[in-house]
Amino acid sequence: MNRKQITLIPLKDFPIVQTGDNIPDLILSALGKSDEKIIPGDVIVITHSIISVAEWKQYRLKDIRVSDKAVEIAEKIEHSKERVEAALLEASEILREEPILITKTKQGFITDFSGIDESNAPPGTLIALPENPDESAQSISDSLSTSVGFTVPVIITDTQGRPWRKGAVNLAIGVAGMSSFIHNVGKKDLYGYELRGSLVCLADEIASSAELIMGQANEGIPVVIVRGVNFERADGSASEILRADEENLFY
Repeated sequence: MNRKQITLIPLKDFPIVQTGDNIPDLILSALGKSDEKIIPGDVIVITHSIISVAEWKQYRLKDIRVSDKAVEIAEKIEHSKERVEAALLEASEILREEPILITKTKQGFITDFSGIDESNAPPGTLIALPENPDESAQSISDSLSTSVGFTVPVIITDTQGRPWRKGAVNLAIGVAGMSSFIHNVGKKDLYGYELRGSLVCLADEIASSAELIMGQANEGIPVVIVRGVNFERADGSASEILRADEENLFY
């Protein structure tokens, strides 16, 4: 890995994203108004909320028809019935109804409320996860790469909880232009022993680092340039990070 220094560069003064906006164009425009630029080796980290808004992956509260099942769950956990209904619509499977609604989303993620978020959502809406975050990441990576003349890896993130640990952490839900992993099998440790089973999820590490300046409130920094990370250039994806059901200890 040999990462001597990593730099996190916030893309400041990013505009409020509207439905139908072109995210690569907004990134390039914001760069043009700043002193920053993308250089070879940079990774662009983007919070999923602006992708979802641009791709109209939102629910308008007034349009949500709440089912009896959603009302039942909402009453048990004392949450908005509209948010519960949206979560059910985004779920492929309900894993737990209380004390918090845990689902497996159609994209394969296991998270609370199917990733449906009320924070940083335009008034009167709920934000869902992008339909296919890997495809969204690939599209943005391709566009940026064409504009700057070299491959620009892109990671799309969502903040999720973790089994056995309190607090949420930013994770990669979409990856393009790089491998999601560092494979250490066969390498030697400090004492010369050969590593036999060390697999590091680099995409999640990068996503978590970007969260330090993205924030979760009104910071207004949905895009971060991460510079100084050594990664393998590959056709990576976030879907390859997900464990198969038979390997999942918490399922």
